[in-house]
Amino acid sequence: MGRGSTSGKMARLDQLLGRLKSGDACTAASLAKELGISTRTLMRDLDDLKELGYPIESDQGRGGGVRLHPRWGIGRLALNYREVIDLLLSISVLEKMQSPLLLENLSSVRNKLFASFPDAQRQNVAQFRRRILVGDLASKHVSGSYQGDLEIPNAHLVLEGFFEKKCLTINYSREDGEQNLRKVEVHYLFLNWPVWYLIAWDYLRSAPRTFRIDRIKEVNLTNESFNIKPLSTFTDELSQFAKAL
Repeated sequence: MGRGSTSGKMARLDQLLGRLKSGDACTAASLAKELGISTRTLMRDLDDLKELGYPIESDQGRGGGVRLHPRWGIGRLALNYREVIDLLLSISVLEKMQSPLLLENLSSVRNKLFASFPDAQRQNVAQFRRRILVGDLASKHVSGSYQGDLEIPNAHLVLEGFFEKKCLTINYSREDGEQNLRKVEVHYLFLNWPVWYLIAWDYLRSAPRTFRIDRIKEVNLTNESFNIKPLSTFTDELSQFAKAL
C-alpha cells in the first residue's frame, strides 16, 4: 500500500508539474478538480514541488491563479537544499585547494547558489555550511593509511544523521584494528582531503570524539534526535586531532 501510494503521488506530481509548465491559466480549484484531489491535497503537492526547487507562484483569494514563475527555466536549476549543500561543499574544497584555473568565478557561483534559496530555507543552508569544516590536505601518514571509499552498509545514513540531527550507531575499527560499537551524535564533518571525519559526541566516552569515515564498518540510524553543540565544545578534541594529523 505504501509503495503504491508513493508511486501514485509521484505520478500526480509529474502530472501537476506538466500542467504548470504548459503555461495555461489555472486556479487551485480547477487544478484540484482536474487531478481528482481535494484543494488541501493540491496545496500539499504544490509545497512539495516548491521544496524540490520549482518557483511556484499563487494569487490569494477566490479565483486566484497558480503558475510557475515566467522565468523559471532561464538561469535556474531545480535543486533541493541537500543538492545545493553538496555543491557549496565542493566549491569550498576547490577554494581550499587554491587552484588558479578554477578560483575566478567560484565565489560568484557560491553566492548565487546561496541566494537561490527562499528566505525560510537560507538559515538552514547557512547552518549546514557552518557544520562542514575543510582543512588542509592529509599528511603522507594519513593518506598512506586511507582505505578509500569502502562499501559501508547503509553509508548514506551518515549524512542522514548529520542533516536530520539523529543519533547513529556505528561499528568502528580503530587504528589497531579493534572494532567496537559506538553511539554518536554527528555535529560536524571535517575534510582533510581526501579523508572525511565525523566530529561527534560519543555516548560511550561521554565526550567529544573524532571518527574516520573510512574506518566505519557499519552504520545505523536511530530515532533519537539531538541539538547541535557549539564548535567550542569540541575545541580540545580538535586540538588533539590536529596534532595526530
